[in-house]
Amino acid sequence: MPETLSWTREAWREALPVYNDIIAHPFIKELASGTLATERFDRYLAQDEVYIGNYGRQMFELAALIPDPEEKAMFEAFAREGLEGEKAMHALLIDRFGIDTAAQPSPITAEYNSHSEAAIRTGSKEIGLASMLPCMWVYNEVGKHILSIASTDGNPYAEWIAEYGNDAFTEGVNAVLAMADRYAAAADEATRARMTEEFVAATRFEYWFWDWGYCGEDRRLL
Repeated sequence: MPETLSWTREAWREALPVYNDIIAHPFIKELASGTLATERFDRYLAQDEVYIGNYGRQMFELAALIPDPEEKAMFEAFAREGLEGEKAMHALLIDRFGIDTAAQPSPITAEYNSHSEAAIRTGSKEIGLASMLPCMWVYNEVGKHILSIASTDGNPYAEWIAEYGNDAFTEGVNAVLAMADRYAAAADEATRARMTEEFVAATRFEYWFWDWGYCGEDRRLL
């Protein structure tokens, strides 16, 4: 009999070509080597400040849709701890590089935030969670990938790499993935398909977010 894939494995398989493009992107390669031009990192981090402000709020909006008290508490704790870690890392790097964070959202940032907001507004915890997973899961995988290939000694972006590749973040992401699989297993076929669609779309936004940081323009139509 053919193997039955969990939803997260199925969704990752669908999004894998995009993930492979992400880790092959010069932004990620140069971040890993420490050679990424500071103006490119500055542009990326200024947009990430905008994005994370909205994403953090959306995580608690999503938590309100979670009926199980233990799952809700776990997700809220993961959101709080993750946001605190990211804010501390951002503050350190903003100070180090003198980054002006008073940036207007790029078209990518605005559309990505709107994408997850619309998914949450469906009132479906399954669809909302699927749309928000790439921000945590793809970052975790990218962080682990960079840790596997980079030397962080003297790397000016070492704190960024450590934030997303560390064991505590990985453990939290895995707990959320297990929750997503439970939701998908209990969902009907149409909802499960929509979850995958939302996940793949959000993973594409992850690619374009890094691409904007690298080149400062919207190249989706090129």
